[in-house]
Amino acid sequence: MNRLILVAILSFILNACSDNSFIINDTSVGPLTDNTHIYELPQLFKGDSLAARRIEGDSLIGEVELYDTNGNVRMIVFPKDETDPKSTLSYLRIIDPKFTTKDGLGVASTFGAFKSRCEVAGLDNAINAVVISFKDTPWYITIDKKELPENVRYNYASKIELAQIPDEAKIKYFFYSW
Repeated sequence: MNRLILVAILSFILNACSDNSFIINDTSVGPLTDNTHIYELPQLFKGDSLAARRIEGDSLIGEVELYDTNGNVRMIVFPKDETDPKSTLSYLRIIDPKFTTKDGLGVASTFGAFKSRCEVAGLDNAINAVVISFKDTPWYITIDKKELPENVRYNYASKIELAQIPDEAKIKYFFYSW
């Protein structure tokens, strides 16, 4: 009897550990892949609420916000074709900190955590943020310029160097692109 209980507990633990619903990797974010269609979102996120920019009949059209059962936004999904409910996904803005890479990187991470695990491929100076892309990954992040030293915060034309971004800088947005 004790062995049966032990096997049941181990089986439960292994199933819980293999839950990929919040894993970000090179080809997917949870259940979402480059082949996912907008119309499939209600089936993939049965316990969550969806809000689309437009709805025609039963079809979601345009960008779609996913909310968890507590009403918190999980992510915003952007289709390749904003007018087609059969469109596949173009990119996502991940908001829920439960979504992380196998290394634990997510919206709750700092720039230092990303920099230590991913090679920075590029820095783009935007008006209110710095967009940072990484080599060999489908994700990129933005950091609010409020996190930067004051001498580069207000100069929109300046080239921002990697050393000017503090390791403790918080992630403003975490995007995933196919």
